[in-house]
Amino acid sequence: MEKKNSILIVDDDAASLMELTYILRSDYKLYAVKDGVSAFEKAKESLPDLILMDVIMPGMSGFEVLSKLKDHESTKSISVIFITGLSEEGNESEGLAMGAVDYIRKPFNAEIVKLRVSQQIKITNLQRELVNAAVAAEEAANAADAANKSKSKFLANMSHEIRTPMNAIMGVTDILMQFEQLPGEIADGLEMIYASSEMLLGIINDILDFSKVEAGKLNITPASYKVASLINDAVQFNMMRIENRPVKFELHIEETIPADLIGDELRIKQILNNLLSNAFKYTDIGKVTMSVTSESESDDDNIMLVFCIQDTGHGMTQEQLNRLFEEYSRFNENVKRTIEGTGLGLSIMQRLVRLMNGEVYVESELDKGTKVTVRLPQGKAAPGILGPAVVDNLQRLRKSDLTHRKKIKINHEPMPYGKVLIVDDIETNLFVAVRLMRLYKLQIETATNGREAVNKVKSGNVYDVIFMDHMMPEMDGIEAAKHIRDWEVNQSKQVPIVALTANAVAGQADIFLKNGFDAFLSKPIDVRQLDMMLNKFIRDKQTPETIEAANRSKFDTETNDSDNIQPYADSMLMDSFIRDACKAVSLLEELFQNSGFESEEGLRKYITCIHGMKSSLGTIDELELSELAKKLEQAGRNKNISIITEHTPGFINDLRLLLEECKTKQSDRIAGSEDDGLSEDTRNSLLIIKEKAANYDRKGVLDIIASMNKYSKETGMVLETIKEHVIHSEFENAERAVTAYLSKDAV
Repeated sequence: MEKKNSILIVDDDAASLMELTYILRSDYKLYAVKDGVSAFEKAKESLPDLILMDVIMPGMSGFEVLSKLKDHESTKSISVIFITGLSEEGNESEGLAMGAVDYIRKPFNAEIVKLRVSQQIKITNLQRELVNAAVAAEEAANAADAANKSKSKFLANMSHEIRTPMNAIMGVTDILMQFEQLPGEIADGLEMIYASSEMLLGIINDILDFSKVEAGKLNITPASYKVASLINDAVQFNMMRIENRPVKFELHIEETIPADLIGDELRIKQILNNLLSNAFKYTDIGKVTMSVTSESESDDDNIMLVFCIQDTGHGMTQEQLNRLFEEYSRFNENVKRTIEGTGLGLSIMQRLVRLMNGEVYVESELDKGTKVTVRLPQGKAAPGILGPAVVDNLQRLRKSDLTHRKKIKINHEPMPYGKVLIVDDIETNLFVAVRLMRLYKLQIETATNGREAVNKVKSGNVYDVIFMDHMMPEMDGIEAAKHIRDWEVNQSKQVPIVALTANAVAGQADIFLKNGFDAFLSKPIDVRQLDMMLNKFIRDKQTPETIEAANRSKFDTETNDSDNIQPYADSMLMDSFIRDACKAVSLLEELFQNSGFESEEGLRKYITCIHGMKSSLGTIDELELSELAKKLEQAGRNKNISIITEHTPGFINDLRLLLEECKTKQSDRIAGSEDDGLSEDTRNSLLIIKEKAANYDRKGVLDIIASMNKYSKETGMVLETIKEHVIHSEFENAERAVTAYLSKDAV
């Protein structure tokens, strides 16, 4: 049954009330009162769709009631029709001016009353429908926005979760690959680890890029670029994909292409990498050809840059061609199941081409191959063409035995004049970053949270660049950068700050750049980007004489003894984990015993601590405990205290047992015999530790300790004490501990 609209009738005349009730009762739900006070109260209680109200009433007039209705939040939108007598025309204009929608004259004409009431009820219903539609539209927009934010947050979290352990895997692999004396099998294994890691990163980046396109946050940034450099980079990057297959690569370049163009070089490379990658992946034998030409445009300031990639590979059917640019589409998996990828690459490529106002055409025939043509309008940056010499050099590129090792081999120019600060709360991340930057002979300091970094800067320490992690306890990277920038207002120099983070979603770089950072470096750390940043922020600011002197005085601090490389790296990682885990157990026990996670600040500390342990546990391959940490972190973010209360004690206990196991393994590794006193190697190491502690070199002390072995349990206990001192910046206590132990041994 259809719900009736409701009407409140207000009149001190009983006869008028009865008459109006009789006229309207069959069509509406009616309420009736005889005075203004009752009318106001009834309106608040019942919220009628319409009020018919007499003007002149004892106690409170209709005008006064209308004024009160308009002032009250719940009744201000109720329409009011005044009831007036034949001699009250002045009242009508006053009532309409106050907000009444109409009037009805006495004596009542039943037909007129019905029409006027019906008309106003229709208006009221339409207004309500419009309001409801607007509310529904707003709710739908909010829901869509919330879903988009939720997806962005999920992608940010996933990016961070995957990239954090990947940073350790790729970073340590990169470090080990710098040693020239590695046995062939070990070198090959490291290259496979790195190549597989890069493949996984490519999949992650595809998913993130697709989300950016969907959200409309993937922007095209035109700038001047060198065409020869673009072609060279795209070809060199994809040469490795040939591997040992009988596939020939040919490159054809038009000599008259302008040497300098204006466009988004990064996105064009992404398009070419995708097309060349597919061509090599789906060609087992035969040839892959890439041609680059240009076409004149009606506007002399622009040209059409044309890329054509053709292969003699598997090819596609017409049905597959029709679905080529659909998300997650992959073909011929039954032919080549080992092909990696998400199936998002071509969809992203097509959208990038459209964003650049370009066109893409695909021709293919099953078992004969595929031809893809991309046309991109580009601006002319300067006069001049590639010319025959440049084209000839580019076309000399042929299949080579390039491996990742050669590709990433960086000429680490020594920069002993440079000083950097690395800030990260995870010891394993610090280990990777420090070891990568040590190759440059830099002076390196570390901090484990933003507050410590700010204090170092304010204490007068001068750095050429600060590498700052984002997500840290006590004070995060953005807040720390703000404090440093605020302090620098009265300083003569501003230190460059580089965001070092595992979050790589759309808009993340802009967030950092708007909050005091100068650059953005994603984890896992790309050694080429790191090299570029160190050159930009440190080397390029020196005089030629300083750089030349540093190059002349190259000195080696890394051992080339391949037998000791892996145990040393493993030891460093395990020591880092033990320190992380000790801090985590202590904090979690304190929070749990005091129900600290029930406060907002305590819960924030809990989430940050669990988050850090989840990454560290994943790095040392403790996947089951890492998964529990992930569950607890999510419970913290959802403020699900019951799950935290139920599972945290078990997590603490398991972590404590793992910690004891790790400590035992480390003790077994270093255990030796020094019954006749300290060995010369141990004594020399302790003296170096004392010297580094005197220079406030935390990382230097920890590195020396990690490299030591074959010492007594007593020496091990002293070294643990020294570790604790330097971790808490108690360098003088560390010195005293060394001095006391050496003095005791000398007696």
